[in-house]
Amino acid sequence: MTKLPGFESLNQKEYERNAGRIADVGNLNRRINEVTKKYSTQELIDLFNEATIPISKVNTIEEVVEDLHVKPNLLWAKDSKTEVKIAIAPPPFNTPYLKSGNRMLSFPPRFGEHNEEIYGGLLGYSAAQLKEFKENKII
Repeated sequence: MTKLPGFESLNQKEYERNAGRIADVGNLNRRINEVTKKYSTQELIDLFNEATIPISKVNTIEEVVEDLHVKPNLLWAKDSKTEVKIAIAPPPFNTPYLKSGNRMLSFPPRFGEHNEEIYGGLLGYSAAQLKEFKENKII
């Protein structure tokens, strides 16, 4: 890398071995940033590829979401109260269940949103008991 045009300033004796690079990692990273900010991402990729130096672009979240392999596999949820639609990261593999629901999941409940249904309906606590639970910060 230090033989590439513009990177010569990184050619330091102490950086020849990994121990030297680790010992001065803060300065080394600062110096690499100073050199690389003079190039566009694509220029660096082309330069490093030509020199057979491993390199890869780190995508922004927006770029990941628009990726051809990610976008069609995103999961979605829509809040029935606000109509806000959120994207959820795709699962490791698709299932017939996800496909059958057009990749739409129920919106995550708000904190305590189902307390009355669960404690009152399913567990049988009375309205007075629920009020006491709330006052005592149990729920």
